[in-house]
Amino acid sequence: MAFQAMDAALEGFRIAREKPKAMLIWAAASLLISLLAAVGMVALFGGTMNEFMAMSRTPNNDPAEAMAMIGQIGLLYAFIIPVALLVFSIFTSAVYRTVLRPAESAFGYLRLGATELRMAVVLLVLGLLSLVVSIACVIVIGIIGAVIGAVAGASGDGGIGAVLLVGVLIVVMYIGMIFVSLAFWTRFSFAGPMTFSEGRIRIFESWRATKGHFWSLLGCYIVAGILGILVSLLGGAISMAVIMAVGGGGGSTFLEMVESMQPDYSSVAAFFTAGIIANLVISSLFSALTYAIFLAPPAVAYREIAGGGADANVG
Repeated sequence: MAFQAMDAALEGFRIAREKPKAMLIWAAASLLISLLAAVGMVALFGGTMNEFMAMSRTPNNDPAEAMAMIGQIGLLYAFIIPVALLVFSIFTSAVYRTVLRPAESAFGYLRLGATELRMAVVLLVLGLLSLVVSIACVIVIGIIGAVIGAVAGASGDGGIGAVLLVGVLIVVMYIGMIFVSLAFWTRFSFAGPMTFSEGRIRIFESWRATKGHFWSLLGCYIVAGILGILVSLLGGAISMAVIMAVGGGGGSTFLEMVESMQPDYSSVAAFFTAGIIANLVISSLFSALTYAIFLAPPAVAYREIAGGGADANVG
């Protein structure tokens, strides 16, 4: 079957329409995970979070206190990142299972096993590689910008024209950086589906599998990304409106209103206000949909282009 980029970009909405039970299970699982993560964060780092928010509202903080707070926040991220990585690998595998092995529908396609652990490794490696690529791009942009500035200064042309030229070139380079990032994720977009389908970690093999399909894949992912962002914004707007209606939003200015809705991490009971609970419920519902929108297109593309799917070898 020929790869249809637009059909792949809309696959997430097809899943939502044809598999509502799975979507509800994903939403329920997302809500449960969010509740457990919130309880863990309040129990382990509640005091740190309250101190951090207090410092963020106070100008001219003591540098020593700020450094100590950075260390505590580092411990918080050491807790959050592994949990988030595992959770994302579970939902990623569930979406791939929906597309590539639709018969395995038990528990809403959710599992926790070797497949999810392999997916976590793939996601971690790709995240680190992407970070390296981004840092390299920033270094290159910095060097080129410094060279252009030095040349302009040496030529004695320090007027508005030179400044505008440097600014335009830097903007162009940052656009190039964005394109490099998109190209990276496009060429490695089959790493997850290949790993899932073949039952072994496959990362750099994606580069070869996507060869010759770059522009159609890029267009597919851009469309899906825009749609996913729009859905996320809609969910955020609904969540904000509900929070203001049921549990906060007091204040005469926007900043005061936002500040009044900040969670209280002093205890579990203080944290779970009506507004927070409403936000978690709504966020979980929209998270289920955005998982499908963002993650289904690469699985469909892999199935159509590389022939991966239910008949592929599973290790």
